[in-house]
Amino acid sequence: MPEPLLQPILIVDSDEQSVDNISSGLKANGYLVITAPDGYDGYVRAKRESPKVIIANDLLPYVSGFKLSKLIKCDDRHQDTKIIIMSNSKGPAIDKMFKQSSADKMLEKPFQLKDIMQLLEIKEDSN
Repeated sequence: MPEPLLQPILIVDSDEQSVDNISSGLKANGYLVITAPDGYDGYVRAKRESPKVIIANDLLPYVSGFKLSKLIKCDDRHQDTKIIIMSNSKGPAIDKMFKQSSADKMLEKPFQLKDIMQLLEIKEDSN
């Protein structure tokens, strides 16, 4: 099990069931979790809370997960924030948006908690 983070993990998703499932699994593994129901609130929470990791759905109200990632990564203070985008979609258009977003990883839905736990083991030096 990875060592729990002192800084929170931010989960941004409009699907309450997904947020509950992910956050309860992370909390059970010792992680501090904060949540946001849409991209705008996610951006505000990210700026205020400075999470070490953001897990965001690609399709969000107001600001997409891809745009949220780009906004966070463009800020020098948050360049080291690891961003994981969750998506139901596949294909060249999604791949292009992912690449342009500067997010660190893409997580294809459906997934299991162990998939997130493996991604949280991302080392600081790797991309």
